[in-house]
Amino acid sequence: MTIAEMKKAIESILFVSGEAVDIETIAGTLDIGKPELLSVIDDMIEERQANDAGILMTRVGNKVQLCSNPNYMPHIDKALQPVKKTRLSQSLVETLAIIAYKQPVTRIEIEHIRGVKCNYSIAMLIEKGLIERAGRKKALGNPMLYKTNDEFLRHFGLASLKELPKLNQAE
Repeated sequence: MTIAEMKKAIESILFVSGEAVDIETIAGTLDIGKPELLSVIDDMIEERQANDAGILMTRVGNKVQLCSNPNYMPHIDKALQPVKKTRLSQSLVETLAIIAYKQPVTRIEIEHIRGVKCNYSIAMLIEKGLIERAGRKKALGNPMLYKTNDEFLRHFGLASLKELPKLNQAE
């Protein structure tokens, strides 16, 4: 399979999926190695960005997906008049930040950092699909652990948690 054919196949898979697709799944489907696939995907991402394409590709963790170019959002909004995204409240943002930086983390650990109860915030973040349960901590009572997920990365335009801003511990 030529590189041009690989690019077309990848593009088709992502278009039909409509969601992020695991890189290993694509590599297996195209019967190519993961390093070769990553090179082709990175090339496709760069080409689309350089051409200011309307449809971009982005990596989200170990997945890749198609997304609209944010430069054209005014046109998309005008044409489709989408439902406006609800903003996250201050308490949700604080809880989400703690989970993002400390994950996996328990409710008690979050409450210790915030200084207030966070049952509602955790429930809302799960409902919005930004966090998920990550098992139980092997400690007294086996409390539930929480972590961010791929939807969190998509929501904030991140490819991985490594792109989170560094914390200044002195502040």
